[in-house]
Amino acid sequence: MPSADTEGEAIQGLHAPMGAQNVSAPAAALDNDSEHSGSLTEVILRAADAPRVIAVISDAVKKEIARVELCVLYARRRLEHFEASYNVPSSEFAERFTAEDLQGGDLEYVEWMGEYQLFQHLLQDLTLLKSFTYVAE
Repeated sequence: MPSADTEGEAIQGLHAPMGAQNVSAPAAALDNDSEHSGSLTEVILRAADAPRVIAVISDAVKKEIARVELCVLYARRRLEHFEASYNVPSSEFAERFTAEDLQGGDLEYVEWMGEYQLFQHLLQDLTLLKSFTYVAE
């Protein structure tokens, strides 16, 4: 049986600006070291048909981008409901409001804050997914 080094072409790709160092491993490797934020993460895959693997991974990432974009849209709509009710942007709400400031009290605060945090997380994921590049050797 051929070794991972001779089995096929190496796929270097999925570069993303998520703090990490270069990683090289026989199968797949990913290192998310927060001390190196701003640097690129490099994932190396070895496959007999590198162009096909890149196409499959690229398609999967595109589908995930579409899914996350839809989630961002739905979260944005839910945030707009709270923002219209209190005439305050969610970013300002998150910085200076407490449960006592809202008519709905704790439940409304938790819902709005949770929705805002989810929205922020989705935006970060979307930025990461859109930053991927694919390189075949």
